[in-house]
Amino acid sequence: MEPVIKSISDHSNPVLGPDDGVPTVVTLYHDHQPGESSAHHTHPWEHQAYITRGEGVIWVDGVEYPIKAGDCVLVPPGSLHHFKNTGDSVLSRVTYNPLASVQDG
Repeated sequence: MEPVIKSISDHSNPVLGPDDGVPTVVTLYHDHQPGESSAHHTHPWEHQAYITRGEGVIWVDGVEYPIKAGDCVLVPPGSLHHFKNTGDSVLSRVTYNPLASVQDG
């Protein structure tokens, strides 16, 4: 297998996924404008996020945790959660999910 290199400016989510031959983990990219939140949701698998710019909170099971550029976040499996931009600039994150998160059951 050769490396796969893709730019977020040219591809939608997942940026790296099953079509690229990933064996275990998919990569997604998200921008949240000031005041914007991701969907309030839950799923049976963990995921991890790296905050690349901005600041905000991750809401997990009723508790808000501050996040900022440079933070790595582990979202526990089965938790109700969402990301929210509480700053004045874009909050960006790279999220890593298991391959099963995008495969049909």
